[in-house]
Amino acid sequence: MESWNEEWRSMPWKHWTSPVERFQVLPSFVLGEFVFIFLTLVTLVHAARHGRKYVAVWLAAFLAGTANDAIFMMLPMVDNFWQAQACIMLTPRMPLYIPCVYNIFMYCGFVAADMLQLSLVPGACLAGILGEAIYSPYDITGAKFLWWTWHDTDAPIRNKLLGVPIGSSVWVITFTCSFYFILSMTLFRKKMSTGLSLLLTSLFSTPLMVLQMSVLQLIAGEAQGLPTYRSLVLVLILYLSLIVVGYIYRDQAKPSRFKDANYTLLFFLVGYYTFMTANMGLGNPESHISSGVHQEYGDCNITAPDITGHLRQVYLCRETHVQDFSFDCEDVCGKVGVDCSEASTSWYTVCGRRHSNYSLYLLATSIISTLGCVFYTFTLTYRGSTKQKKN
Repeated sequence: MESWNEEWRSMPWKHWTSPVERFQVLPSFVLGEFVFIFLTLVTLVHAARHGRKYVAVWLAAFLAGTANDAIFMMLPMVDNFWQAQACIMLTPRMPLYIPCVYNIFMYCGFVAADMLQLSLVPGACLAGILGEAIYSPYDITGAKFLWWTWHDTDAPIRNKLLGVPIGSSVWVITFTCSFYFILSMTLFRKKMSTGLSLLLTSLFSTPLMVLQMSVLQLIAGEAQGLPTYRSLVLVLILYLSLIVVGYIYRDQAKPSRFKDANYTLLFFLVGYYTFMTANMGLGNPESHISSGVHQEYGDCNITAPDITGHLRQVYLCRETHVQDFSFDCEDVCGKVGVDCSEASTSWYTVCGRRHSNYSLYLLATSIISTLGCVFYTFTLTYRGSTKQKKN
């Protein structure tokens, strides 16, 4: 911990940077940062309107999500992502908006899945799919517009679709599912205290996610720790099948925890999807500059095993890296008049690259956003059946 503190103190980071200053180099990122912070306030108001249990769900999304990020950031063998410098930074690698991202896709996924009154397992699967419906356009946007950068040779994120690691998509689905499962098993049980429920959810959501991913990879015939399209297809087929069966055989007399539909929450989610689509359509990734913490560069021949034994380069190789960014940023830095000099081998500047296939990126983001609007419109406005069980 002491070595981390020394390293952090040596970095030229700030807890607060003017949005005007940040907008010069990462315009879409600044907008996205405050969109997520604002949406978190929206979810807080929504939770407060529905009672203390949903305030606990709101808080649990923060705690479980931040704990997950911290675990993967602190362990060198699984550390594979680096966040851009935002307007509000908690540490050199943790912007304030990141816990807000967890809050949005996990809280909204929980609430929307809960509306359908499914039994526990189908409800958890639905929450996982709905969480990914929010996260997916963010995942595509973030990597392309330098909201973060990935490790260059890490096995769990090696296979990608539109710059998004397949392992990231499977992780979001299984993690949100785990969050819903544990929280539903504990928070809404009369004999369980809220504090204990929050603790159990924060401690065990990540291990249950890891267990799910390991089983999925085993069934899909993949090497552990190296997810491919097979595990993504498998989790989608399995989860959707359980959701359909759960919906057909749901308890139609089960009372909903909500007194009314969630039109306000839906309105802002539609706004979120509109923003993501517009950003992909109008944004220029080649104008984005990210000065901050990235994978340390150095000797390309030094390798080390990750947590599942796959070898990866310890250092980023500047000459042969396959990331969707460039080190040659002098021209773009000069245009906006910013200093892009390096502070160290782990704090340096990268700049975005022009779309390799603009139409495909825009089409994918538009389709996913449209599907997200459809899914959340159905779930958040679901009124249930008027049928009642016979005595």
